[in-house]
Amino acid sequence: MYDLIIIGSGPAGNAAALVASRLGVRALIIDKSKHPRVKPCGGGLTPKTIALSRILGLDLSEVIEHECGEVLVVTHAGSFVMRFKEPMIRVSRRERLDEFMFNEAVNNGVEYVNDEVLRVRETPSKVEVIGRSSVYEAKWVIGADGAPSRVGRSIGVMPRSNAVALMNIASGNPIINTGDACILDFTRIKWGYAWLFPLSHGEYDVGLGSALKGRYSNLLLSYVNELGLKPGRLIGHLIPYRPPNSASTRRVMLTGDALGLADPVTGEGIFQAMMSGALAALSLRSSNATEYYDSIITSYLRDNQYALTVAYVVYGLDSQFLSRFLKITGFSEPGAVRIIEKVTGGKLTYRDAVKEVIKSMI
Repeated sequence: MYDLIIIGSGPAGNAAALVASRLGVRALIIDKSKHPRVKPCGGGLTPKTIALSRILGLDLSEVIEHECGEVLVVTHAGSFVMRFKEPMIRVSRRERLDEFMFNEAVNNGVEYVNDEVLRVRETPSKVEVIGRSSVYEAKWVIGADGAPSRVGRSIGVMPRSNAVALMNIASGNPIINTGDACILDFTRIKWGYAWLFPLSHGEYDVGLGSALKGRYSNLLLSYVNELGLKPGRLIGHLIPYRPPNSASTRRVMLTGDALGLADPVTGEGIFQAMMSGALAALSLRSSNATEYYDSIITSYLRDNQYALTVAYVVYGLDSQFLSRFLKITGFSEPGAVRIIEKVTGGKLTYRDAVKEVIKSMI
């Protein structure tokens, strides 16, 4: 029997595996796919993600293909270039990032089985993981199997809301000369945005996401064509952004997208995945790992409520009313860059960001 079974080997599962290996925990990763595998994702790494990766002992420089020190923000009120002190978005391909982290974990002694997990079953003393090929047992399980999560469904703990996103790897030379900037376009889709993130070798991660469910293939293809790029294969995925009130049961902890931790404002999920995976594994130092994990993840779950408030302001008040009809937007405010730098750098919670904005208006 293993001390820990980690289901899924994306950023959450791999971060958990790395921490577990350093704690001397006998851990097993189970994943139905082999690396490298294509994963739909914008691939944007924020400054706090880079800082966390360093804490985990990871040097992500070899999987970073582009750094955006400037972000071109397109709104109905106009376009604005936001300049930051350090790269605001470092762009990676998810298949390269996942494979890099997975190899680090396996090289540190974590075991791996290629199997499809169907469900998990808890008992007072262990967890049975029922796979398509075999049954595995562990004292603890970390669900890092993304959205929709079979682990979460098994234990009855699921995110409350999902956004949708669609992306592709486009190629060519864009008509818009943005230099090294990334593009965030809030005019392309309601309650969301479209993005263009430069990669290497003349390729671009181009996509769009929205809190409103719909069929957006033609919309994305139109955006890619308007940019003057050749579209690649379109891939869709869910972005779970409203977590449940609890992150665990007796012996199972959920992390990342399985828990619904994506940022409601930016759609970012890699930092939240790595952070929650690392915290879940660290919780094994406690005699009651799941109770401890719940206690330390609570602050992130609470801040999610403030992030939802900010999302309503950005995508509702600002994008759908102020910029569309009054031609004004918060992105043009002098303090916007500073607040964005603090939030994406992990130096300011959404709760404190809301307080700062209110204070500046008084």
